[in-house]
Amino acid sequence: MAPVSRPPVSGRPFPRPAIREIVVAVPVRNEALRLPKLLAALSVAAAESPLPVTALILANNCTDDSAAIASAFAHPALRVEVVWLQLADPTAGLARRLACDMATRDGALIMTTDADGVPHRDWIVSALAAAEAGAELVCGRIRADLRRALVTPCARRVAQLETAYGRLLHETRHAIEHLRGRGRPAQPHYTEAGASLAIRADSYLRIGGMPDVRSSEDRALVHRAEQHGLRIDYAPQMMVTVSARLRGRAEGGMAETLRRRLAEADPLVDQAMLPLPVIRRLWRDAVAGTGGPYPSRAAPGDWSRLRASDLEAALPHLRSFVLSDVRPRVQGAVAA
Repeated sequence: MAPVSRPPVSGRPFPRPAIREIVVAVPVRNEALRLPKLLAALSVAAAESPLPVTALILANNCTDDSAAIASAFAHPALRVEVVWLQLADPTAGLARRLACDMATRDGALIMTTDADGVPHRDWIVSALAAAEAGAELVCGRIRADLRRALVTPCARRVAQLETAYGRLLHETRHAIEHLRGRGRPAQPHYTEAGASLAIRADSYLRIGGMPDVRSSEDRALVHRAEQHGLRIDYAPQMMVTVSARLRGRAEGGMAETLRRRLAEADPLVDQAMLPLPVIRRLWRDAVAGTGGPYPSRAAPGDWSRLRASDLEAALPHLRSFVLSDVRPRVQGAVAA
């Protein structure tokens, strides 16, 4: 099936149609064991929604009973549509893009999650509330039980480094947004995961849909939305619990990342962890009133992806930079 037709982007304002339905796009490949739990959770979330909810299951390249299980599922609060496809190159990025394209309908709020996800009860209503309050793209949160993936000292070390580095990075990003006049009162969670995303169908079309990438399509979509000036909200109550499995389809996805951390002495860290020189440059540009959108988290820019040892070496310097430059500037602006 061909992707939906996408109109060109222009600078003129677009009328916003009312949201009339929720369509949840789920790319599925051999998920017969996990689909029943996902569909059951979606049914509970759909029952809370004031609007009709459809789960669009894109069963691609399946060799198990995924499509049959989805087709047989029945619940009064959730309509299920199943599309069977055989893709020549069944990447995670292509599958999600096609699923979201098929979910694009007039008046729809497109939501997307993963087949191993379990959306929480208020996942749909939280996204809908944000969209009806003016958000065009809503980023929810994800939670994973990582006990199986943190059994080695290396894996625990990387998790601790990313947590500490990420907190300082997010604090700086929030401060940059304030300097550019786009700051939110509370610091967002800045999670941008395909397991918990929502976007208005008209906004999806206006920016040209999901970028054509093999993986990290979620972050690529958020970055494209930023480039086109969409209002993006980060909804803390829009939560999905995901599995911490070690085998998955996405190149460089969570499963591959966790698996590498169990096997390598100095694994790559999350590509959202920007190098310190890039962070400093973004800050200088924001202070000077120059610079463009925040860099894409879908792929490294003009820098190499960091490893755990890079994060460990840069962490004290990032902490010092935040203490000496970022916080005084923000505190001074608040005092003024």
